[in-house]
Amino acid sequence: MPMLHNHFHLLPLSMFFKILVVVGTSRSRSSSNDNGKEEEEEEEDHVVEVPRPWWNKLGVMGNVVGDAECEELYGLMPCSTSLGGNLSLLLIYGFMLLKAAQLLSDGSELLLAVLSPGIIGGLVLPILGALPDALLILVSGLGATQAEAQSEVLVGMGLVAGSSVMLLTALWGSCLIVGRCDLVDTSHGKLVAKDRTLNKGFSLFGTGVTTDKQTKWLSWIMMATLLPYVVAQIPCLLGLTAGGSLAVAIAGVLSVLGVIAYCTYQLIAPWIQERRIYWAKHKYKSHVMHRMSYYADKKKLGQVFLEDGATLDAEVLRRCFQKFDQNKDEVLEEAELERLIKKLGIEHKKNMPEKHEIALWMKEFDIVPKDNRITEEEFLKGMEKWRDSVKLTNTCGTNWHSNPNNSGALPRNYDPEEEQEDDDNEDAEEENKALPTKAQIINTAVLYLIAGAALAAFFADPLVDAIGGFSKASGISPFFIAFIATPLATNSSEAISSILFARRKHKKNISMTFSQIYGAVTMNNTLCLGIFLAIVYFRGLMWDFSAEITVILFSTLVMGGLAAVHTTFPLWVAFIAIALYPISIGLVAYLDYVCGWH
Repeated sequence: MPMLHNHFHLLPLSMFFKILVVVGTSRSRSSSNDNGKEEEEEEEDHVVEVPRPWWNKLGVMGNVVGDAECEELYGLMPCSTSLGGNLSLLLIYGFMLLKAAQLLSDGSELLLAVLSPGIIGGLVLPILGALPDALLILVSGLGATQAEAQSEVLVGMGLVAGSSVMLLTALWGSCLIVGRCDLVDTSHGKLVAKDRTLNKGFSLFGTGVTTDKQTKWLSWIMMATLLPYVVAQIPCLLGLTAGGSLAVAIAGVLSVLGVIAYCTYQLIAPWIQERRIYWAKHKYKSHVMHRMSYYADKKKLGQVFLEDGATLDAEVLRRCFQKFDQNKDEVLEEAELERLIKKLGIEHKKNMPEKHEIALWMKEFDIVPKDNRITEEEFLKGMEKWRDSVKLTNTCGTNWHSNPNNSGALPRNYDPEEEQEDDDNEDAEEENKALPTKAQIINTAVLYLIAGAALAAFFADPLVDAIGGFSKASGISPFFIAFIATPLATNSSEAISSILFARRKHKKNISMTFSQIYGAVTMNNTLCLGIFLAIVYFRGLMWDFSAEITVILFSTLVMGGLAAVHTTFPLWVAFIAIALYPISIGLVAYLDYVCGWH
């Protein structure tokens, strides 16, 4: 297993601190003593103001613009009052929140690879997944004065609304587009998507996706978590001038109960956790197929896949089996399996510990009889099974190999003696290697989670300040900046994973993808909203978010309602979903600035 520091991406972190130095030297507030201030006051009348270049007005170069000052956070984080300076800080701090979210995601996947469904998967990991968003919401309401908190809390509301809307519209629609397959008629007269088949291109009505019934249940759960929003809005709906704090308090309690109920449901019915575990193991199987292909090519055994890039070459797989069968008894035992795993180079940050990894191979490959040994035929059938689980055909994706000369024939330059010498050298190197144990995997996961949580906690407040500074410099409401920018920082990593997973074009994959989206929105509507409501209540802030709540209800009910009554979605639905994203932004602007809801 590689060293931990290889996974913490030190190069981006070092680049970040270099950028901070550059930005800080030009834009951070300078400090001076009392004598310096007196000298400046005495010479003030003698100073002739020189017109500033246009680039200084933009704040791209030079000192801060205007007489306003900003305050350094922690005494070391740079700040700015210019448009360009705040945009730079917004990008830098957003990048650090993205790294925090990636570390939390990697740590969660590591734990899922070694743990069975339980308290960790049902309670701890869902909360950790929402941690970056929760911290941003928390610090957005901790302004020094009530007036500052009332202004900055718009960032928190923008994050709650923007994250949910982006997941349910732009991401949901994108996953449908990349995961679409041909729709075919069933014996019951219903259209369903045929897995891994795409012959109809971009047919709006002839292609689409099909999910399972369990995904429908999650959409109902997601819509049920909208209740706290409605309760908090009751005084506004009834036109009451009093009772706002009470409604906010009741809504906050409902949000907390929603978190407890959702996590309890995952403990009682752990199928949601099992889907997450399936996701993690699916990535492992895909990695194995790639490494097996690379190994056979490197050792000049031939190409594992035939010319179509989808069919396995049985003869090449037999040669691979024979190379791993050290004692030539025509079966692979545990020690030989361990050697196979090392030979393939399956050592990466999402690896499973030794016992779990070997157990997975035995469970998937050792069919009949169950004698804890894998025969050659079982090996071939097992590889076919794993290939099917991550299958990408020519109509649904790209080939595993672009070499047109795929063939089971041995390469002309194949030398068995040379190959044996290479194997002996590799065996000598592997003596000092060992597959990670379960304890090592858990320790690594905990380090990822701690590092991710620490990064999120450290950079949440600077990001909120950068959003506020950019809002003042640009004249754009902090709500809209947070609505668009913060979800990109906290959700982009998982969004990319979801899209890649949906590309597998399988019912189980698209169901898993949509389940992840509905689960993330559910946590927004419970944990994140509960923190936001607590800030509003305990800081005595005014509840004035009718337009924002309307957009959340609108997008969630439209997309959740579709998912609650349908399991098959034609391609045209994807474009409706994606269009809802800009429509939601425009709706908030219309309600705020035209209808005067603020």
